[in-house]
Order: sequence, then C-alpha cells, then structure tokens
Amino acid sequence: MTTYVLHGGASSKPHPSNDAFFEAFTQQVDKPEVSMLLALWSRNRDQWDRLFERDTAAIKAQATKPVRFDIATDPEDYFKKIASFDIFYVLGGKSELIEPLFSEMAGFKESLAGKVYIGNSMGAFMVSERYVLSMEDQDASEVHQGLGILPIQTLCHWDIEEKQEQKLALLSQDSDLPILTLNEAEFVTFYQ
Repeated sequence: MTTYVLHGGASSKPHPSNDAFFEAFTQQVDKPEVSMLLALWSRNRDQWDRLFERDTAAIKAQATKPVRFDIATDPEDYFKKIASFDIFYVLGGKSELIEPLFSEMAGFKESLAGKVYIGNSMGAFMVSERYVLSMEDQDASEVHQGLGILPIQTLCHWDIEEKQEQKLALLSQDSDLPILTLNEAEFVTFYQ
C-alpha cells in the first residue's frame, strides 16, 4: 500500500497545520530512521539550495526520528534513487517547470509501492487526474492533466482562490471525478 499526503500550499507560512504536516512526514514510516527524496522540479534551479535547506529544517524541527535527505535532480535520477528511500516529497511551484517532466514518469506509481508520497500544491496536482492551477500568474482557465495516480480532481490554495465557482464549473464540465479542495496549510492523506 502506498500513502499519499497532499498539501494545499503555503507550507512555509507559520501555521499549526503546517507543523502537523511536517511532523506527519516521519510518522508515516514505521522505521527508526527515515529516508526522504525531494523533488524541487517546479522551482528554478537557482532556488533549490535555499528551498532544500528551508524544508529540511522544517521537517527536522517536527521529526520524531532521524531523517536522511537527498534530491532527485530529474525523473531519471528519481528512478535511480527511489528504491533506497521511504518518502518522496514534491515541493510546489510553477507548472511550466514540472509538467514537461510528466511524460518521463512512466512506471512512477509502481515505483512508489509501499512508500509515502508527499505533494505540496503542484506536488498534489502531479498525482491527481486533473487540476486547475491556483495562482493568478498561471493559467487558471484550463484543465491540466496530472499523472492520474489518484482518481481525483484537485484545487489548491482554495481559501485564497478568487475564482472558486469558475474553477469548480471547469472541472465539472467533462468529468464526474470527485473534486478535492485544499486550503493553504491543509493536508489530507490517501491510501492506495
């Protein structure tokens, strides 16, 4: 069974729910030490070091056991490394940086068997069947296709979304899959 933890975004903001989110990372793995592979694919590479430090510090601050971290530089690197890790964490960011990589993810679901997938905003979109982007500087009038691992349609940053009705209607037009709305700092867990 694979565990999927999806987060609605803004994980860097101080919030009790974000603390619980980062604490859940290590609680999901029944081992004395946890290994975590991170993907920063939806961010510019010049931000990777800063974001890696920021998020690993947040995870360590809430961790209930020791954690070992590494970065997957691209899908090929992911497939080489994932067998040695318990958790795969995909940070949020820009769709135009990560969506082109989806075509390189054949076998992704199978590679996660028995592991924990954690997706923050764009990471939540990635494993969903369909989604509409959240932020105003991204295309909010088009339905995007995720990897379809979870049979849901996802909307993140829901509590600050200004076009809620438009986006719900857009997703409901051509699909009857359930729609998951996630507020910032909110997270849910699925088991599959």
